[in-house]
Amino acid sequence: MNRIIATLPLVLMFAVSACEQNRNLPPLGKDFGNATTHNFSQHIINPEPVTAGYGAPALNGLRAKGVMDRYTSGNVIKPTNEDTSDN
Repeated sequence: MNRIIATLPLVLMFAVSACEQNRNLPPLGKDFGNATTHNFSQHIINPEPVTAGYGAPALNGLRAKGVMDRYTSGNVIKPTNEDTSDN
């Protein structure tokens, strides 16, 4: 018990001195944290988006039917290879 009482002032002195050192830092700019806030907002889904309630986007029914027919029959149109270099 005597050790705890003896070390308590020492621990408190270090805790107070750690807080004191931060007072000498320059103030942060007005835009400090903007990048973090932007990145954070990009990963959050808006629970009430502006387009809510408009339903699904319009689709061309004949084109969708053709796609499904080709898919089920195995006649899928294969995509062409894109070449991004001259080699």
